[in-house]
Amino acid sequence: MRQLYNKEKQLKLYLTINLTIMAYVISEDCIACGTCIDECPMGAISEGDIYTIDADLCTECGTCADVCPSGAISKG
Repeated sequence: MRQLYNKEKQLKLYLTINLTIMAYVISEDCIACGTCIDECPMGAISEGDIYTIDADLCTECGTCADVCPSGAISKG
């Protein structure tokens, strides 16, 4: 079930990137440390093979990019 959920999240991410220009994206440089999840005031970041940002919840505040230790979050 979790694998299906992750596939659905990946599809949503793909569609979001291709249909909506997101202000912030998480690259493959993500080390999955969880710092961004803990700091996001809207709870817009989800865990997975790479973390993802939910465009419907993100307010583009930039907190995630500011706290990312690997520099994996940047403006899209």
